[in-house]
Amino acid sequence: MKNIFLFVISVSILSLGLYNCTGKKQLEKGYYSAAVYKSVDKLRKRPQNKKARKVLKQAYPLAISYIKEQIEIAKKSNDSFKWNTIVNYMESANTLADDISRCPAARKIIPSPLRYDNELPQAKEKAAEECYIVGKKELAKNTREHAREAYFLFKKADNLIGGYKDTEKLLPESKDLATLIVVLEQIPVGAGRLEISAAFFQNNVQAFINDLFERKEFVVLYLPQEANKLKIKPNHIIRIQFDDFVVGNTIIKEKTQTFTSKDSVSVGTHTKSDGTKETVYNRVSADFTQYTKTLISKGLVDIRIIEFHSKKVLMQDKMPGEFIWETTWGRYNGDERALSSYQIKLTKQREVRPPDPQDLFVEFTKPIYDQISSRLSSFYSRY
Repeated sequence: MKNIFLFVISVSILSLGLYNCTGKKQLEKGYYSAAVYKSVDKLRKRPQNKKARKVLKQAYPLAISYIKEQIEIAKKSNDSFKWNTIVNYMESANTLADDISRCPAARKIIPSPLRYDNELPQAKEKAAEECYIVGKKELAKNTREHAREAYFLFKKADNLIGGYKDTEKLLPESKDLATLIVVLEQIPVGAGRLEISAAFFQNNVQAFINDLFERKEFVVLYLPQEANKLKIKPNHIIRIQFDDFVVGNTIIKEKTQTFTSKDSVSVGTHTKSDGTKETVYNRVSADFTQYTKTLISKGLVDIRIIEFHSKKVLMQDKMPGEFIWETTWGRYNGDERALSSYQIKLTKQREVRPPDPQDLFVEFTKPIYDQISSRLSSFYSRY
């Protein structure tokens, strides 16, 4: 299969990666098919383009000569997928012919492009047989990794020849064996007022894992109830539990200080002996008390991925989370002018009611959820 994939990659590079090069440069570098596509594209836009006509006339025979050589080399090889390689080259020749045939200016230069329409069906039959034979061998090894390879081989055989032999039966059989079954255990938190938030956390984790596995063809997620009902034995168990947590641990701080104004301010009037009055200035002071109420909610989560059959721990991590809620207010006794604008603002505030424990639980688990998401994404990236 590696040879097939390498061929597809090389064709993609020739047809797409080199598209921005001129046809002449592609021809000079030996990328004959790419030179043909480029020159045909130019002829569609300008049928009288002399350079494009010249490049097409030179590049097409070289492209066909190269394809024929590779087909002969493949036929003489002992490669297990030689007919898949031959099919790919034959289809490349047909694609070149299609592109030329759809361009009137190109058809005048290459009136009868080579096609493998008659040879291709037989080549596909042999290519499908190659995939089928190796697929059966891989499936017989009875491991998830080999079953995955078998699945792709049966799929390739079926794509080459629709409904080839018993691929309709072998495709689901190999996929079932190749699929990793994961069970997410219920996350225990404990009874009481936090059950709703615990369920919210569990649902978020479950939704993330579902989304993660939906993008993977060979991994499926079950909850314990589903697995038991369907009598499914998992490959992995994801176990997430709180080692410890505290919600709304309250700390109240009270701090009183005396503040004096920086400048003298008006504190009254004084009557002189002659009966006139004058303003009296002096520095003023006030006792200011600042109150700070802090609620600390935090916890530590243990996450493990366990291999079901061997009970081996494949991955374990500890993930902390914390959320600090705080409210501040103030009071004073004395002259307000001794206080700063911020202190005056605090004196107009009152103690704010703290969030519900449910909400505090959700907040401190948010960073834990982010860590779980990152860790599981990393672990299952290999599947």
